[in-house]
Amino acid sequence: MSSTYAADELLVAYLDNQLDPQQRLQLEQRLAGEPALAERLTLLARSNLPFKQAFAPLLDEAPVQQLSEAWPLTVATPQTGISRRGLIAAAVGFLALGIAGDRVYLQFNQPEDNWRGLVAQYMALYTPETLAGADESATQIAAQLQQTGDRLGISLPAQKLVLKGAELKNARVLAYDDRRIAQLTWLDTQYGALALCIIQQRGQQQPAESERRQGMNVVYWADGNHAFMLIGHNPTGEMTALAAHLQHALST
Repeated sequence: MSSTYAADELLVAYLDNQLDPQQRLQLEQRLAGEPALAERLTLLARSNLPFKQAFAPLLDEAPVQQLSEAWPLTVATPQTGISRRGLIAAAVGFLALGIAGDRVYLQFNQPEDNWRGLVAQYMALYTPETLAGADESATQIAAQLQQTGDRLGISLPAQKLVLKGAELKNARVLAYDDRRIAQLTWLDTQYGALALCIIQQRGQQQPAESERRQGMNVVYWADGNHAFMLIGHNPTGEMTALAAHLQHALST
């Protein structure tokens, strides 16, 4: 995780014009020879996540000492104000350590039907390393599923959430405005982070449909009480099969 964190921090410092000429030149040379790094820069540059609104409520709770010891900064940090670089760094740190627990707040002013876009922007920050260090026990994950399900009014039994080739890493509740979003996250051994997100949404049942957001595949559906979206980098056909499995598992 440390290398990914350092790279994101450096890239955002580049976007925020906070690198000295030598650092900027060195990074541009790396970008020319490292397609993955260049793609990550493009992602961070085009992201319109309101990082300050999303993560500012958590900054006072962040264990600064722990974060600074785990991931020392590679470039100088401004002494006043909160930069976008610092907020993305905090976001990555929260995701990696689970510091935010179930109190990550996504405070957006967006239409309700755009919640999948908000989640996709958030999920775009995940890398395999983000989840690799999350080693919750089966008992801890079961407790998280129970708490998450209770808050969203849905049963989330662990035995029904087993996905082939993927390990369930955590369950938490995110929120935007006054809406709660349940997020169940797996680490797929081949494709990385995979998440099922759920909101309470009364209305008509909706069959599964597919789309792409932030370079990821999404399958979404509704059962009349909740709306669901499965998002990840898995191929379209595999995502459809996984979504069908989860749709059936959570309806019985």
